[in-house]
Amino acid sequence: MNNKNKIMLGAVGLLMIGQVLGAPSEDEIAQLGKTLTPMGAIKAASADGTIPAWDGGVCKPPSDYKPIMGDKGGSPYADLFNNEKPLYVITAANMAKYDKQLDEGNKELLKRYPDSYKLEVYPTHRTACYPQFVYDNTIKNVRKPKLVGSAPGVADAHAQVPFPIPKSGYEVMWNALLRYEVPYMEGSQDAYLIDTSGGKTLTSTQTIANRNLYWDNSLDSVPANQPYWALIATTTAPSSQVGTKQLRQAFLDPDQRDSMAWSYIPGQRRVRLAPEFKYDTVSTTSGGVLLFDEIQGFDGKMDKFDFKLLGRREMLVPYNDYKAWAASSDQINAPKHVNPDLMRWELHRVWVVEGTLKPGERHVQKVKRFYIDEDSWTFLAYNSEDQSGKIQHVIHFPAIQQYEKPAFRSSQYLLYDLSKGVYANGSMMGAPGKTGFAVVQPWSSNFFTPSSLAGTGVR
Repeated sequence: MNNKNKIMLGAVGLLMIGQVLGAPSEDEIAQLGKTLTPMGAIKAASADGTIPAWDGGVCKPPSDYKPIMGDKGGSPYADLFNNEKPLYVITAANMAKYDKQLDEGNKELLKRYPDSYKLEVYPTHRTACYPQFVYDNTIKNVRKPKLVGSAPGVADAHAQVPFPIPKSGYEVMWNALLRYEVPYMEGSQDAYLIDTSGGKTLTSTQTIANRNLYWDNSLDSVPANQPYWALIATTTAPSSQVGTKQLRQAFLDPDQRDSMAWSYIPGQRRVRLAPEFKYDTVSTTSGGVLLFDEIQGFDGKMDKFDFKLLGRREMLVPYNDYKAWAASSDQINAPKHVNPDLMRWELHRVWVVEGTLKPGERHVQKVKRFYIDEDSWTFLAYNSEDQSGKIQHVIHFPAIQQYEKPAFRSSQYLLYDLSKGVYANGSMMGAPGKTGFAVVQPWSSNFFTPSSLAGTGVR
């Protein structure tokens, strides 16, 4: 064995040792469902009572919920807190008072736009609720999941939060990547780019077919060699992009099988493998600002950055944002930033993970910082720094409780590119006429494949 291989094996061995030593204790595990929620969140209220105790969340829809898709669910969602008024408003003038509760991105936006940007802070409601099997599986199988490989990936986990008592940044990131989803869903969404003068451009309208076998509780595990998650996005606007399709697949052990992507372009009439759809490649459907590894908070392999767990923190995050979710482009996409009157900010506990670019790796960003909800393992905010250490991207994810499923979701993203002075409002699934994600029957086993993509493409 040469020295290079010895070094590589040694590094992997240290990683695995760290994972074993970091396993939760039996005393910690015993707290799940007691002092901790079944998802691993602190059940009790915060010391000052601003964050209430978790009481099970909102598990059923209100009487005024009337979705477009009927029994399939989805949008529009009735606002659970429509009559509430803000407790206080944060502006550039008083932001120092709330410094510890603000992410760096919000601080920068307050400084840049002191005359218009603000945070309206509302009472905190811990609405996240999930099907009972999610809680049961997480507690029953808590000792099984483990990180594997150098990327790393996840093994021996299925239909559960893999690491409800996390000991590392990688475990928190996998909890977020594997956050609960209904296994079979479809919907529609819009994406807009707003330029420095306030001009709005529709960059894409897409229909989405989404399959997540990891959360199919009728299975014992994700079938061998199958992606745990797959998606087909079909573009229906603007006219120049009509018929363009993307197929994406993600696997639980990226060392063994990396994420894969294919594209179908009507003019070429063929399916093309798209290995560039990863890391810091720019997504064209976002108007050229969203990186592929920023999609839905984070996407792809965790091999370029070291992910460090910074702990749990009380922060102001977009939560129960039914108004932002349901707003039209004209209502929410204001010049410079989204209309702050349509955003709802609440104080919640979040896990903070910081990703730092490894020596020798190349990426346009040097630091990625993630703020992940303790109740749902959902990405709520994200900041990145460029190679000079300046804040580059600020993303906030307006989140709602989909009470009809039940499931918590934050797929919409508000991305501020501070280097270009533009922002994107993407994955707008609740805007007028959009369905949100509706529950559907499982597709055929070969639907999420390149051959299927070619067969359904516009010619």
